[in-house]
Amino acid sequence: MIVEVLIIEMDLVSGYKGVVGLVFGNENSSSNEDSYVERLLDRINNGTKAEDRRTALTELQSVVSESNAAQLAFGAMGFPVLSSVLKEDHDDLEMVRGALETLLGALTPLNHTKGLKNEVHPATLNADLLSREGDSISLLLSLLDEEDFYVRYYTLQLLTVLLTNSPSRLQEVILATPRGITRLMDMLMDREVCHG
Repeated sequence: MIVEVLIIEMDLVSGYKGVVGLVFGNENSSSNEDSYVERLLDRINNGTKAEDRRTALTELQSVVSESNAAQLAFGAMGFPVLSSVLKEDHDDLEMVRGALETLLGALTPLNHTKGLKNEVHPATLNADLLSREGDSISLLLSLLDEEDFYVRYYTLQLLTVLLTNSPSRLQEVILATPRGITRLMDMLMDREVCHG
């Protein structure tokens, strides 16, 4: 009898914690997503099989585009890993596209989150983090020279997000990057030729 009462009380407490976690955010859930994002980034960075790395990148893209906690965890750890993918795996279009889409997901605010008006969203923090890394922006600008349409498309989307969140910082980096303005002008000329 006492055991049954304890089990019922434990169920009530765990149910309460589940509801409280859903309403107020559960620290364990956040740390679970942190460790999941960290494991995926480790698989991307240290994986030996290309297919496993691609799968991890696809999973990371999905979780980052659906969760604020994952976006926050990604911002703390993910930029160096995906920057190395963009640099070292530039011949693997699937990896490059996946890395760019994941970066875009990390910088795109989630619409289904309704917080306080003065609350800072992880996507905004991530955009700020990325805009502070001049090397990353230079790397994005270099991707504008790629022949693949989707690589250029996602790169332009990333630059647009950075322009929205940190216009002066982006301008500084573009002006300081060799051929930065030229690359942007070449993209505009390509668009004019295609649509002209």
